[in-house]
Amino acid sequence: MDRILGNEELKKYFRTAVRNGTVSHAYILEGEKGSGKKLIARALSRLLQCETPIMGPEGLTACGRCRSCIMMEHRDHPDVLWVGQEKAGTIGVHEVREQMVSTVDIMPYKGPWKIYIIDEAERMTPAAQNAALKTIEEPPRYAVIFLLTANRGAFLPTIRSRCVLLSTRPVPDRTVIEYLTGECGIPEEKTGFPAAFAMGNIGRARQAALSAAFSGLKETAFKMLREIHTLRDYEIISRIRESGSLKDDFRDYLDILTIWFRDILVLKALGDESQLIFKEEAPILGRQAKALNCEGVNDILEEIRHTEKRLRANVNFEAAVEMLHISIKNRFREESDKR
Repeated sequence: MDRILGNEELKKYFRTAVRNGTVSHAYILEGEKGSGKKLIARALSRLLQCETPIMGPEGLTACGRCRSCIMMEHRDHPDVLWVGQEKAGTIGVHEVREQMVSTVDIMPYKGPWKIYIIDEAERMTPAAQNAALKTIEEPPRYAVIFLLTANRGAFLPTIRSRCVLLSTRPVPDRTVIEYLTGECGIPEEKTGFPAAFAMGNIGRARQAALSAAFSGLKETAFKMLREIHTLRDYEIISRIRESGSLKDDFRDYLDILTIWFRDILVLKALGDESQLIFKEEAPILGRQAKALNCEGVNDILEEIRHTEKRLRANVNFEAAVEMLHISIKNRFREESDKR
């Protein structure tokens, strides 16, 4: 449990449940991608299966030395089972029946519990959820089921009503920075953007700091933002259509745009480049800050938020993103025309 960053209430809840013998047989653990759901499920599984748990400064924890803990460390514990998906995009009834329903009545081999973890459980088809329902309703006394999800609303009401609903929480920025410097070897002076971008999500922070693909996405955004006030509509449309990866990473892309215009607001309010997230872009940010008033920047930030909502509602991607960028460019032009 000590490996879980932040989420103190969640850790306290699980430690108390294990100590008092009140572990539920089914949990829905909700959190956005990268928020640590798999780590939390593994940590609780380790604690449940530990042969000699110890009372540490923060509460009950796995010993880390027994045979069960060693198997958990190597991810080969026979009584901790991950229900996988054979068909991309969905978890079908076949997987659920074969990997969970047909095996749950077999007693645990090594530990006191038989634990099933279904990652991205929102991908279960309605038939798969119904197949899992009987096990969730009437599990053997030794069974624990974790449904890890980014959207509990994707589950049937009968599933939600029979599970304990829990959610991950954002990790404090200081903890994110300590993780980046300690675990990832990032110099502290370079942690500002990953920590701000992460918004409390360790997985996103690591991606922003280390992923080559993300670096490419960031540079695509910067190339557009540095010149957006000078581009013509057809140039904006052409660049967006040439950037095929944006559709898959639209949230990350829009978050980069948000931080860019947040920096412009900081410059307008404080005039202090040391407070910028994108310090390396200070010259162009300064010029754009002079070209916009605060109302214009706030309007742009609101348009970014509105575009994200529209994209989550599955509107046409290219049309929505093109409209956003042309709207940003027009905001610069409107301010210029007033001068």
